Amino acid sequence: MKKYIVKTVMIGWLAITTTSAQNKISWLRYDDDFTTLKKDTVKKGLDKVKYISLGNNNNISFGGEFRDQLQYYDNLNFGDVPPTYAKTDVFQHLRRIMIHTNIELGNHFRFFMQLNHTSRDFNDNPVTPEIDENQLSLHQAFGELKLTHWNFRLGQQEIFYGNHRLITFREGPNTRQAFDGLVIKRKFKKGTLDFFAVSKVISKQYVFDDESMHDGLLGIYGTQFYANHKLGLDYYLVNFQSRNRMYNYQAGYENRQTGGIRFFSNLKTVNFEFEGAYQTGTFNDLTIAAYTVLADINLSVFPSKKGVIGFAANIASGDKDNTDDKLNTYNLLYAKPAYGLVAPIGATNMVSLSPYLKINPIQKLNVLAQVFFLGRNSNQDGTYSPGMVQNRPTPNAFLASDKKTLGQLYVMETTYQQTKKLSLSLDTSYSKAGSYPKATGNGADILYLSLKSTFRF
Repeated sequence: MKKYIVKTVMIGWLAITTTSAQNKISWLRYDDDFTTLKKDTVKKGLDKVKYISLGNNNNISFGGEFRDQLQYYDNLNFGDVPPTYAKTDVFQHLRRIMIHTNIELGNHFRFFMQLNHTSRDFNDNPVTPEIDENQLSLHQAFGELKLTHWNFRLGQQEIFYGNHRLITFREGPNTRQAFDGLVIKRKFKKGTLDFFAVSKVISKQYVFDDESMHDGLLGIYGTQFYANHKLGLDYYLVNFQSRNRMYNYQAGYENRQTGGIRFFSNLKTVNFEFEGAYQTGTFNDLTIAAYTVLADINLSVFPSKKGVIGFAANIASGDKDNTDDKLNTYNLLYAKPAYGLVAPIGATNMVSLSPYLKINPIQKLNVLAQVFFLGRNSNQDGTYSPGMVQNRPTPNAFLASDKKTLGQLYVMETTYQQTKKLSLSLDTSYSKAGSYPKATGNGADILYLSLKSTFRF
């Protein structure tokens, strides 16, 4: 434990002595903005690895991320663990190291590459083995042609759209998510339009053994701004094809279309977000008819503390009748975990209500307090993980319970942003099991704790 504390202190000192307030570090590292350093002849600290001249208007930059996380679960998955587990509580140390390089050749072409290393210690029974550990992988590698209004990006890359409810890069888990394929971006005066044809990359445990999932994801995602960027409208149409998804424990070929809109605001006092999507297509010989609807309204309070109080509601369809010729389960595609990492619950076949409060009690400290009231939408369908793996009930007890209440989830997330490079986070969640987890398993309450330090340059 001492070495982790010493490492965190050293990282903090390094971050404080090398931070430049003028530079932007993005969640998508290929969107970093260090252009203020391009003509800087006297760079300090880690700024020296940005915009290293290669001559003839060519340059190379380096960057990276070091993340350490301690996680604790009491009653993992409501106490329902495989028989190989000796106990239901889990303690583990997770580490993420990512190093990238960005090579710019003139004004119109660049090559971006990122290596990833993730590891897990102290736990022989991993919570999510496929993403807890990846010893070494080429996480991103793409070439990009940049024109005045068009960008063409080909290769392995992270992508996300909207509020991460369709496709995300998956920041929370230890290993992030990437895709293989082509992304074309068209920029307008008041918006953007993306075309993408990609396939998810499957993260594996060992050295350079990742592989393409061969699931097809083809679509468009557009954003249009109004009223001087105070209002925005997203619209999307996506085709998803897969032989790897299962519904009601039945495998098959899925060909699904998702069409949706998202209307959102960026106002001074009252803000809102409304999103709805409908899905059609086929799964084996079943016709798909599924939907999701979300509303989020919030109000700015305590201006000096940047307070926000809000209320969100979401409903997503589940299968209504497993004996008919329709499938009503909403496919989350590659969305972020809607309820964090405390429980393997995804936002499909779901009704959720959620009041929340965001506040900055002191400078650099961000606090989120949130409560989710969760229940199944249909008692003819089970619950799925954020990755769309059905996990409740078990196959031999399918439809054994008509209970709907999943329970209440209490969340507290705190982040101290020491500098633009260094952040420290303490998260705690408590999931009180409802009637459905109790009827389909042990139904024990879950406690989740996480302590995390992240240094990015």
